[in-house]
Amino acid sequence: SVDSATAAVDDVSLTILEGEVFGIIGSSGAGKSTLVRTINLLQKPTSGDIVIDGASIVGQTGARLRETRCGIGMIFQHFNLWNAKTVYDNVAFPLKCARWSKQDIEERVVELLEFVNLEEKRDAYPQTLSGGQKQRVAIARVFLKDPAILILDEATSALDNESEEAVQESLERLARDRTTIIIAHRLSTIKNADEIATVERGRVVERGTHEELL
Repeated sequence: SVDSATAAVDDVSLTILEGEVFGIIGSSGAGKSTLVRTINLLQKPTSGDIVIDGASIVGQTGARLRETRCGIGMIFQHFNLWNAKTVYDNVAFPLKCARWSKQDIEERVVELLEFVNLEEKRDAYPQTLSGGQKQRVAIARVFLKDPAILILDEATSALDNESEEAVQESLERLARDRTTIIIAHRLSTIKNADEIATVERGRVVERGTHEELL
């Protein structure tokens, strides 16, 4: 915390095991998003440490921090797509930056769009898509990174029930064999998590399985 400021996250210590699905719930403003944004230093902690695979990442900068972030995929509530790029180009952009060949990009992007059932939308722009379709474009883009750690920050909370069901199916496929951290408002949406932490006013006040917390 900082003098005269309110600590968004205060005295939180969590151990999340490799391959585990870990849920975090709490009301708006409880500190959930701030907490998970420290995992890849989108939010740098003012004190304490973040340890991944036995190594501290606090203090990492430049190429080393970029390397760490490459192993962490994040999907947010609001999609974070480029509106001026087609669905195809939104997914292809990281591959173009990595200087993949045009043919290799085509093959990989088509594969990913088929994976999230959006192949017919490849030439569409984000503003013409439903919320669920936008989120599936974001999911396809995260698949490119093949991250060891996946963070879902209320990824389905802005969707209607029908869209949420389609997106949830894609998210479950993405989360297989990864360490997955899921932020949610409602306990019911993370009932299959191995462990769940309840956050209030920046602190973890309860931990346990869905059954134990009920």
